[in-house]
Amino acid sequence: MTPNDDPVDGHARFDQLSAAVRESGPGDDPALIATLLAEPDRLMAESVLTSLVDSRAEQLGSAASLTAWAEPLLEAVGDDGFIARRVREWGLFKALQSGASVDREALAAASNWLQRKVLEEADSVVVLTVLGEVARTKRVRNLAKTRAGRLRSAGR
Repeated sequence: MTPNDDPVDGHARFDQLSAAVRESGPGDDPALIATLLAEPDRLMAESVLTSLVDSRAEQLGSAASLTAWAEPLLEAVGDDGFIARRVREWGLFKALQSGASVDREALAAASNWLQRKVLEEADSVVVLTVLGEVARTKRVRNLAKTRAGRLRSAGR
């Protein structure tokens, strides 16, 4: 923030917090999470926390490392709510990417966000075939079946 920014201005706080997420590393996370949990605008805090979870999940290699990173966050925010769901879905995504067996029920119950992410990034015929059977929307089911067929014909 600059001296001309009004700290009460929600847009300025959002920009500042978002920049902190982009510019920080995992070592900064405890202080950043504390700042976000103290943010009076819950919607803003959740939005920036989601960005933090997404950023760290992209950086972390495995579901286990994500779970270890997220443990203090989940202790602070609880096991219910959007942030906890996002962490669980990232864990499911990472497990699927690592070749773990497909949990049909978890994939069927996953949000549209996760189902689209799996559709776009999965390179497993098995994962895409299951998604083609259980996805929420007809579009994702059809695209998953198509991608699975292409992978199958490519010999993957």
